Amino acid sequence: MFGKEKKGKKHLNQRVDEITTLIGEGCSFEGDISFPSSTRIDGSVKGNVRGEGVLIIGESGFVSGEVRAVEIIVYGRVEGNIESQRLEIKRNGSVVGDVFTRSLVVEDGAIYNGKCFMEQASSGSLEGSSETDKEDVFTTES
Repeated sequence: MFGKEKKGKKHLNQRVDEITTLIGEGCSFEGDISFPSSTRIDGSVKGNVRGEGVLIIGESGFVSGEVRAVEIIVYGRVEGNIESQRLEIKRNGSVVGDVFTRSLVVEDGAIYNGKCFMEQASSGSLEGSSETDKEDVFTTES
Protein backbone atom coordinates (compact mmCIF):
# COMPACT_ATOMS: atom_id res chain seq x y z
CA MET A 1 0.00 0.00 0.00
CA PHE A 2 2.64 2.54 1.02
CA GLY A 3 5.02 1.34 -1.70
CA LYS A 4 2.52 2.21 -4.42
CA GLU A 5 1.99 5.73 -3.08
CA LYS A 6 5.72 6.38 -2.88
CA LYS A 7 6.25 5.01 -6.38
CA GLY A 8 3.44 7.14 -7.83
CA LYS A 9 4.71 10.22 -5.98
CA LYS A 10 8.23 9.62 -7.28
CA HIS A 11 6.88 9.35 -10.84
CA LEU A 12 5.04 12.69 -10.45
CA ASN A 13 8.16 14.35 -9.02
CA GLN A 14 10.19 13.10 -11.98
CA ARG A 15 7.70 14.65 -14.41
CA VAL A 16 7.64 17.93 -12.46
CA ASP A 17 11.46 17.99 -12.37
CA GLU A 18 11.43 17.83 -16.17
CA ILE A 19 9.80 21.26 -16.62
CA THR A 20 11.14 22.65 -19.88
CA THR A 21 8.92 25.71 -20.28
CA LEU A 22 8.50 28.48 -17.72
CA ILE A 23 6.51 31.68 -17.93
CA GLY A 24 7.99 33.56 -14.99
CA GLU A 25 6.40 35.85 -12.46
CA GLY A 26 5.89 39.32 -13.92
CA CYS A 27 5.77 38.03 -17.51
CA SER A 28 2.57 38.20 -19.51
CA PHE A 29 1.70 36.32 -22.68
CA GLU A 30 -1.28 36.93 -24.95
CA GLY A 31 -2.25 34.27 -27.49
CA ASP A 32 -2.55 30.51 -27.68
CA ILE A 33 0.34 28.41 -26.40
CA SER A 34 1.12 24.71 -26.72
CA PHE A 35 3.92 22.67 -25.16
CA PRO A 36 5.23 19.10 -25.66
CA SER A 37 6.39 18.55 -22.07
CA SER A 38 5.90 19.79 -18.51
CA THR A 39 5.35 23.53 -18.09
CA ARG A 40 5.02 26.00 -15.22
CA ILE A 41 3.19 29.32 -15.42
CA ASP A 42 3.98 31.88 -12.72
CA GLY A 43 3.05 34.86 -14.91
CA SER A 44 -0.10 35.73 -16.82
CA VAL A 45 -1.47 34.03 -19.95
CA LYS A 46 -4.49 35.30 -21.86
CA GLY A 47 -5.31 32.62 -24.40
CA ASN A 48 -5.72 28.88 -24.74
CA VAL A 49 -3.08 26.61 -23.20
CA ARG A 50 -2.55 23.05 -24.50
CA GLY A 51 0.06 20.56 -23.42
CA GLU A 52 1.11 16.94 -23.49
CA GLY A 53 2.70 16.89 -20.03
CA VAL A 54 2.10 18.29 -16.57
CA LEU A 55 0.99 21.93 -16.37
CA ILE A 56 1.58 23.79 -13.11
CA ILE A 57 -0.08 27.14 -12.51
CA GLY A 58 2.08 28.65 -9.76
CA GLU A 59 0.83 30.78 -6.86
CA SER A 60 1.28 33.99 -8.84
CA GLY A 61 0.13 32.35 -12.10
CA PHE A 62 -3.02 33.38 -13.94
CA VAL A 63 -4.58 31.86 -17.06
CA SER A 64 -7.62 33.29 -18.83
CA GLY A 65 -8.66 30.82 -21.53
CA GLU A 66 -9.25 27.13 -22.14
CA VAL A 67 -6.64 24.83 -20.62
CA ARG A 68 -5.89 21.28 -21.76
CA ALA A 69 -3.08 19.04 -20.47
CA VAL A 70 -2.57 15.49 -19.24
CA GLU A 71 -2.25 16.67 -15.63
CA ILE A 72 -2.93 20.14 -14.26
CA ILE A 73 -1.95 21.43 -10.81
CA VAL A 74 -3.38 24.84 -9.86
CA TYR A 75 -1.80 26.92 -7.10
CA GLY A 76 -2.86 30.20 -8.76
CA ARG A 77 -5.95 31.15 -10.77
CA VAL A 78 -7.59 29.79 -13.92
CA GLU A 79 -10.58 31.44 -15.59
CA GLY A 80 -11.80 29.13 -18.34
CA ASN A 81 -12.70 25.54 -19.03
CA ILE A 82 -10.20 22.79 -18.16
CA GLU A 83 -9.77 19.38 -19.75
CA SER A 84 -7.31 16.90 -18.23
CA GLN A 85 -6.92 13.35 -17.03
CA ARG A 86 -6.10 14.66 -13.55
CA LEU A 87 -6.73 18.07 -11.98
CA GLU A 88 -5.52 19.24 -8.57
CA ILE A 89 -6.63 22.57 -7.14
CA LYS A 90 -4.31 23.36 -4.27
CA ARG A 91 -5.01 25.44 -1.16
CA ASN A 92 -5.46 29.09 -2.24
CA GLY A 93 -5.83 27.95 -5.88
CA SER A 94 -8.88 29.08 -7.85
CA VAL A 95 -10.68 27.68 -10.90
CA VAL A 96 -13.67 29.42 -12.47
CA GLY A 97 -14.98 27.36 -15.38
CA ASP A 98 -16.16 23.92 -16.35
CA VAL A 99 -13.90 20.92 -15.76
CA PHE A 100 -13.69 17.73 -17.82
CA THR A 101 -11.49 15.19 -16.01
CA ARG A 102 -11.10 11.63 -14.78
CA SER A 103 -9.65 12.60 -11.39
CA LEU A 104 -10.32 15.77 -9.38
CA VAL A 105 -8.62 16.81 -6.13
CA VAL A 106 -9.72 20.03 -4.43
CA GLU A 107 -7.79 20.88 -1.28
CA ASP A 108 -9.33 22.63 1.70
CA GLY A 109 -9.14 26.37 1.07
CA ALA A 110 -9.26 26.06 -2.74
CA ILE A 111 -12.00 27.73 -4.79
CA TYR A 112 -13.87 25.97 -7.61
CA ASN A 113 -16.86 27.50 -9.39
CA GLY A 114 -18.20 25.66 -12.40
CA LYS A 115 -19.56 22.34 -13.60
CA CYS A 116 -17.57 19.14 -13.35
CA PHE A 117 -17.89 16.36 -15.92
CA MET A 118 -16.13 13.10 -15.01
CA GLU A 119 -15.72 9.74 -16.65
CA GLN A 120 -14.33 6.48 -15.35
CA ALA A 121 -10.63 5.85 -15.87
CA SER A 122 -11.34 2.57 -17.69
CA SER A 123 -13.24 4.26 -20.53
CA GLY A 124 -11.73 5.91 -23.63
CA SER A 125 -9.84 9.18 -23.75
CA LEU A 126 -11.49 12.45 -22.85
CA GLU A 127 -11.14 13.61 -26.45
CA GLY A 128 -13.11 10.63 -27.73
CA SER A 129 -16.02 10.87 -25.29
CA SER A 130 -19.26 12.57 -26.14
CA GLU A 131 -21.22 14.98 -23.98
CA THR A 132 -23.72 12.20 -23.16
CA ASP A 133 -20.89 9.98 -21.82
CA LYS A 134 -19.91 12.53 -19.19
CA GLU A 135 -21.70 12.67 -15.87
CA ASP A 136 -22.52 16.00 -14.25
CA VAL A 137 -21.43 15.39 -10.67
CA PHE A 138 -20.96 18.87 -9.23
CA THR A 139 -22.41 22.26 -10.04
CA THR A 140 -21.80 25.51 -8.22
CA GLU A 141 -23.23 28.81 -9.30
CA SER A 142 -22.03 32.23 -8.20
